Amino acid sequence: MAPALLEVTGLDAEPTLPKTIDTKVPIVKETAVTTWKEIRNRRRREINKKVPREYLLPPHLLTSRNSSNLIRTSGLLSAREIDIVSPSATKLLEKIHSQEFTAVEVTRAFCKSSAVAHQAVRHYTFWIESNTSDIQELDQYMRVHKKPKGPLHGLPISVKEHICLAGTPSTSGFIAWADNMSDSDALIIQVLRKAGAIFHVKTTNPQGLMALETSSNLYGTTTNPFNSNLTPGGSSGGEAALIAMRGSLLGIGTDIGGSIRVPSAFCGIFGLKPSVAGLPHGGLSGAQAGMENIIGCVGPMATCVVLASEPWLQEPSLVELPWKTEVKTPKHLKIGIIYHDGVVHPHPPITRCLQQTVHAIERAGHEVVPWDTSLHRALVECIEKLYFLDAGKDFHSVFDKGNESPTVIMKWVLERVDTAPASITDSWKLNKFRDLLRTSYAAQWNAAGIDAILCSSNASVASVHNESTYWGYSSVFNILDLSAAVFPVGKVEATDSWENLPTTQDFWERRIRYIGNAGLMLVEGVRRDTVMRR
Repeated sequence: MAPALLEVTGLDAEPTLPKTIDTKVPIVKETAVTTWKEIRNRRRREINKKVPREYLLPPHLLTSRNSSNLIRTSGLLSAREIDIVSPSATKLLEKIHSQEFTAVEVTRAFCKSSAVAHQAVRHYTFWIESNTSDIQELDQYMRVHKKPKGPLHGLPISVKEHICLAGTPSTSGFIAWADNMSDSDALIIQVLRKAGAIFHVKTTNPQGLMALETSSNLYGTTTNPFNSNLTPGGSSGGEAALIAMRGSLLGIGTDIGGSIRVPSAFCGIFGLKPSVAGLPHGGLSGAQAGMENIIGCVGPMATCVVLASEPWLQEPSLVELPWKTEVKTPKHLKIGIIYHDGVVHPHPPITRCLQQTVHAIERAGHEVVPWDTSLHRALVECIEKLYFLDAGKDFHSVFDKGNESPTVIMKWVLERVDTAPASITDSWKLNKFRDLLRTSYAAQWNAAGIDAILCSSNASVASVHNESTYWGYSSVFNILDLSAAVFPVGKVEATDSWENLPTTQDFWERRIRYIGNAGLMLVEGVRRDTVMRR
C-alpha cells in the first residue's frame, strides 16, 4: 500500500480551511480552538484527502537536500507531461492555443508536478483537482471556435494563500483564521479567469505575512528546492519554491517589503513588484486591514518574462493606465549601481554577479554610474515604523485568539517595533517624512539623469531558516513605490569568499561601479549548486 502523504514528507501537520472572505474587505471569522496543533492536524487531513494516492512518492526519493529536478526524475510524470511542464509559460500557451495540448491534460500535468513539489518542499495550502467542468469547457470552446477564449487560455496559475480564490482558504498563516474560506475571487483572480487562466494550487505564506521566511504554526516551514536547509524566502516563498521546481510556470504573489523579489532571488526565478496603483489588489486577507501608510501590491512570479483589462473600473484606487503593447526603449541607457546600501554588505557571490552584470551592460554600450545610497538608511527606518503604527497590537490580538505564539522570525520582527502605538499626529508626521524622502529621492534621480537602478534584492543569498533579518535592499522600493523586477543572473561558485572579494578601492581602480536600486531592479538570482557558509 502506498504511504500516506505525511509518512512520505514528514510534514508538520497542516491546518484547516477558512470560511468567508469578501472580495474587497475580508471578513475574518476566528476559530474557537484549544491548541494550534489540533487545527494543524485537521488541515493535514484535508490536504491528504485531496491528493490522489497514486501521486505519492516512495520515501527514498525524498532524501536529497536538492529536489530542484525531482519532478523530472520522480517517474510520476509521463514524457508528454514533462514536455508540458518544461517550457516557458509563453511557449506552453502557444502549444495549448495550437491545440497540441488540451487544457485538461495540461492541468493534470501541473497537478501532478505540484504534488511532487509539495512532498519535497511543503509549498501548498490547498490543492485543486483537475478535470473540473470549467477546464473541460475551455477545451470545448477551443474545439468549437478554433481559437482560445483569452490570452491565458488553459494556463494553470498558482496563487499565494492570502489572495482570495473562491472555495479556498485565505488565512494569512494565522491559526485563528484557519476556518476562513473565500466565497469570491480577488479582483486579480477575476481578471485572470476572464483571460482563460486555470488555478490549480494555493501556496504557503508565513504567519502574518511580514517575513522573508515562509513558516507558520498553521502550515509548517517551506524549504528551498535547491537546498532544504535554506529558506525559499518570504512571504511568497511557497510560490517561489513551486515555480522553481516547475510545479507552476506562472504564479501570483504579493509584496510590501520584498515578498515577491526576495523569494524570486532565493529560488532563481523572475518576479515583478509593480507600483501600488498598477495592478488590482482588492480581495486579500491580512492583519492591519485598512492601513494605507504603506500598501502592499500584487505581482507575477514566473519561470520567464511574461493584462489587457480595465481593473480600475472595479477598483477605483488604481491608476487608469492601459496595458502598453509597444514600449520604446532608449538605445543608450544610463543605469545607477549599488554594491552596498551603506547598511549591510552583500555576500560575495552577489557582488561578483553584480560586477559581471555591470561589465555586460557596459559592453552593450550603456553607461553605468555609482548611485548615492545616503537616503537608504532613513528610508528603511521610516518604513519599519510605518509597518507597525499600532505597535504590533493587531498581530498580537490574532495570536491570542488562536492560542498561538509568534514564529521565530515573527517574534524577531515584533520585538523591534515601538512599544507604544503611534498617535494620529505621529502618523501624519511619519507620512510627511515619507513624502519628503520620496521627493528627495526623485530629485536625486532626476539630477543624475538615470533610467534605472541595478542592485541586489537582498544582502544574502538564500539564508538558513530564520536568518532572513534584513530587508533594506527591497523595502526601500516599497516606501518609494517604484516598480522593481527580479531576474536570475548566476549561482554561487566555490571561489566566492570574502578573501577573494576585491576592496572598494579595487572596484574603482578597475572601473567597477556600484549598483543602485529603484525602477528596474536586477537581482542575484540563484540557481545555486554551492551554498555560501558564513
